[in-house]
Amino acid sequence: HGRVGSLISAAMPPQTALLVIEDDADRVAMLQGEGREAIAGNAADPEVIGAANLAAARCLLVAIPDAFEGGQVVAQARELNGALPIIARAHSEVEIEHLRKHGATKVVMGEHEIAKAMIADIPPGRA
Repeated sequence: HGRVGSLISAAMPPQTALLVIEDDADRVAMLQGEGREAIAGNAADPEVIGAANLAAARCLLVAIPDAFEGGQVVAQARELNGALPIIARAHSEVEIEHLRKHGATKVVMGEHEIAKAMIADIPPGRA
């Protein structure tokens, strides 16, 4: 629940069911104190990801900055729920391929999103 995860949870309406898996026990306590559901542990740990009840999930957001670890989460989630939409974070083209190979439905890379936002903000007739 670092920089990306905290932005995601802050953007979610309070009535949205959201479960955060976080390996920092202090952050988990803080989230729980705010009324958020949170599990302490590493999402790549089969027991931890199993506790998330992905069979009932509507979507999985993998914001882990390490794509190797993220790929482990994606692969395990895909095994637990083959139809689950999985959106993962990447930092390079190689990481995008790695995450897709492991079953991510969509992979978001910061540089791609920055470029899209910049292009979208070019005034009409100036491009």
